[in-house]
Amino acid sequence: MDTKPIHFLLICLSIFILHQSLAFGSMSRGDHAKVLCITKEREALLDLKQGLIDEYNMLSSWKNEECCSWRGVKCSNTTGHILALNLRGGIDNDSNIVTLTGNISSSLVKLQYLKYLDLSFNDFGGQIPKFIGYLKRLETLNLSGSYFTGPIPPQLQNLTYLRALDLRSNSLIFMSLEWLSHLVYLEYLDLSVSNVQEKNWLQEIIKLPNLRELHLSSCQLPIIDPSSPVSANISSSSLSILDISYNQYSSHAINSWLFNFTSLTSLALSGSNLGQISTGFGYLKSLEHLNLYVGGIQGEIPKSFENLSRLRSLDASSNNLSQPFSELLGILSGSNRSLEFLSFEGNALTGSLINLTRFSSLRELRLRDNLLNGIFHESFRQISSLEFLDLSNNQMTGPLPDLALFPSLRELHLRSNHFKGMIPQGLGQLSKLKILDVSFNRLQGLPESLGQLFDLESFDAPYNLLEGTISESHLSNLCNLKSLDLSSNSLTWNVSLDWIPCFQLQVIRLSSCNLGPLFPKWLQTQNSYSILDLSLNSISDTMPSWFPKSPSTLYSLNLSYNQISGKIHDLSANNALMVIDFGYNNFSGPLPRFPKLVSELRVDNNQFSGSLNSICTLRSPTILDLSENLLSGEIPDCGTPMSGLTVLNVANNNISGSIPYSLCSSTSLLSALYVRNNNLSGQFPASLKNCQGLKVLDLGRNTLSGKIPEWIGTKLAYLGILSLRFNEFSGSIPLSICQLQSIQILDLSVNHLSGGIPQCFSNFTTMELLQDGSSVKYDFNPYTPHVGTLYHGNAFVQWKNKESEYHNTLWLLKTIDLSSNKLVGDIPKDFSRMNALLSLNLSRNNFTGNIIEGIGLMKMLESLDLSRNHLSGKIPIGLTNLTFLSVLDLSNNNFSGRIPSSTQLQGFDSSTYGGNIQLCGPPLQECPTFAPPNPHVGYDRTSQENDDEFSSKEFYISMVLGFIVAFFGFLGSLLFNDSWRNAYFKWLNGCKN
Repeated sequence: MDTKPIHFLLICLSIFILHQSLAFGSMSRGDHAKVLCITKEREALLDLKQGLIDEYNMLSSWKNEECCSWRGVKCSNTTGHILALNLRGGIDNDSNIVTLTGNISSSLVKLQYLKYLDLSFNDFGGQIPKFIGYLKRLETLNLSGSYFTGPIPPQLQNLTYLRALDLRSNSLIFMSLEWLSHLVYLEYLDLSVSNVQEKNWLQEIIKLPNLRELHLSSCQLPIIDPSSPVSANISSSSLSILDISYNQYSSHAINSWLFNFTSLTSLALSGSNLGQISTGFGYLKSLEHLNLYVGGIQGEIPKSFENLSRLRSLDASSNNLSQPFSELLGILSGSNRSLEFLSFEGNALTGSLINLTRFSSLRELRLRDNLLNGIFHESFRQISSLEFLDLSNNQMTGPLPDLALFPSLRELHLRSNHFKGMIPQGLGQLSKLKILDVSFNRLQGLPESLGQLFDLESFDAPYNLLEGTISESHLSNLCNLKSLDLSSNSLTWNVSLDWIPCFQLQVIRLSSCNLGPLFPKWLQTQNSYSILDLSLNSISDTMPSWFPKSPSTLYSLNLSYNQISGKIHDLSANNALMVIDFGYNNFSGPLPRFPKLVSELRVDNNQFSGSLNSICTLRSPTILDLSENLLSGEIPDCGTPMSGLTVLNVANNNISGSIPYSLCSSTSLLSALYVRNNNLSGQFPASLKNCQGLKVLDLGRNTLSGKIPEWIGTKLAYLGILSLRFNEFSGSIPLSICQLQSIQILDLSVNHLSGGIPQCFSNFTTMELLQDGSSVKYDFNPYTPHVGTLYHGNAFVQWKNKESEYHNTLWLLKTIDLSSNKLVGDIPKDFSRMNALLSLNLSRNNFTGNIIEGIGLMKMLESLDLSRNHLSGKIPIGLTNLTFLSVLDLSNNNFSGRIPSSTQLQGFDSSTYGGNIQLCGPPLQECPTFAPPNPHVGYDRTSQENDDEFSSKEFYISMVLGFIVAFFGFLGSLLFNDSWRNAYFKWLNGCKN
């Protein structure tokens, strides 16, 4: 048979089909340009828009005919049906928060071809609409973070084509998870931050044959019954990513089922309560990412981790791991070729950095806040792949390594260690480096005793270890550098005056780097820094004329502890500046205009003069320290209360008048007010009634008069420090002062107070508690994120016969000073209950009676001054129990008897006991004693103390001589006089009868 005609026909047919296909394709492409969205679907979108509240104009483009071009809408290229609707809220490209509110219209159901729906991060509230369950073609549904509440509508089980379901961060309740079994194609499920009450939650989850990723973080998950048969079905699960963080699971609660998920590649157990970590992790040999952050882990990482040969990232930060770092690395040796990220921040690891060369893929190593105390081992210095290294807040020693061996470094954090020596020249070769922090490398000597803390506060005087010069060669190639922190070392900055760096810094912290005496000129080349700290640099220049033109991004400026002089230029144009510290300089003239948004302003210890009126231009200050200047006038009444102000310090100026009512309000946050050493007059400021959050009130050294108000103990109930010293207050101490349960420093000295000490002083419960370091410190947070520094409270205290200002140790100091008043009566016996009191000064009053017998119970006393009163009686022997006592003054009273014998009391100078004419014993003159005739009779301390009842040796001699004369006189009469002898024997016979 001839097949040629057939072949010819087939060829013709093929050409025809090809021609028709090309023609149809051309027509399709032509029609595509003309395809419009379906009218019914466009109207559905407009109905949806009408029910929503769009304050941020997210839907401003929803107005023309072509809905497929509207924001968040995606249509089919061929049919015009809407396939995707993305109305996600949150942060836009300009960092603005944008959200939708209102009601979701049921017209959404008309979008029957919808495959993708994202309504996340809006503010809808209420229950999830039931009609969403009728969008049966949906493959992705994201309703996360939109404030939905209540149970899940059962209609969601109709979404049988769903592949991804995200319901996290709402307030949803899952009584049952049976509806999930209908979603057989589901690959991704996130129910985090919900309330899952389904006891068989795991059994329902593993029914999903295609589930790859599961997130159940913070779901209050019920504990799985170890006897449940569910574990047998886990091994066939395809689950690869599992997050059950923050469900407080213990190792015991997960051992029976978790380690059967052998296909897991990522596991998150952060926020758990694991305790001793299970060896079962060794079964998860496919693991690549393991998150145990805040996992409640105690002890050590088990050796079974050697089996995790594919591990790429391990985060075990903020636990209580306490093994040597070298041992830990040995356990992780199985993943030495794969491990890229390793974080053990906030643990108790010890030892050196060694044996890291085998971890050839390591990119990030985070070990801050541990107890590492070794050096950089040679083998560590060969990890060329390392990009991020953080060893901050350890006890690392020795020199810094040759940084040229880490060419890939992008961030280097070595803050707060004990590294010493020079900054290596290899620093200049780290061309990729963005962040460098080697600040606070120093030794810090702690005093041996608590008393030294108050005498010297010596722990605030560390010895800096990093030294040498920072030159241009260190910095010339760091063109990518964004953050530079060399603070608090012994470094010297040495660059030429015309040096122009190649970098543009965002953070500049060069405190204590010897930049002076001139203001650094190279700062003119930096255009985008937000933090500038040049404190403690011996700069004795004036503020340069170009400095007010600092970058608009600058929000923290610290020039404190220099000798910068002259006037400060107007800084009000910088609307970003929030923290300013010009303290301890030589600035003069009136207070300049500061930016309105400044929240933390410190200009203390300068020579500013004039009024304080400029502070009223500040909108919401939290800390204002204007102390130690030449400011005058009154504290201004700014009209509106400064409700956010936490600290106001105007001490040591020439402020007069009184304290305005606008300083405090019912919502006031004022915690510390310092107005000492000014010229305030009048009575106790009634305006302070509304400052009910005050912890520190210092009105000392003014001319305030009248009575201390009765409301001080009720309205200012949180006071921990109250100083009214050196004023002219009169009247009695109000009883309500005993309600100050938190009082630690009470100083009412040098006034005209009369009456007695209230018996209720023993109610000061803080004075009975020995400090263990857990007490609230007087450090006030300025509420300025990232850059605001704690404001250390202070107090002027008469301590050990010396008036001193205390800062760092203030939270430990517990003193009562009522000296130099006109107080009378006895010292209350219950004072002995204040066994944590460190200093008691009742001198220069008119107290009578005795020293309380229980004074020996006040074992923490280091300073006791009862001088210049009318106290009498013996010095109690309990005083010898006060082993910390280093200052004692009992002079000018009416004490009598012997000073009790002890190394402590005899160690004081005689002036301690002077002016007590009936007092004797070392260190005063010896008390009179009687020596018994038998030199071998033992010494009796009690009999010695009783000898004090007799006045002199002559008394005993006279008594003995009198006895001898009388005795022999009587015997002589009987011998030589018969009548007397007969009468005497008759009398004896009568006595017998």
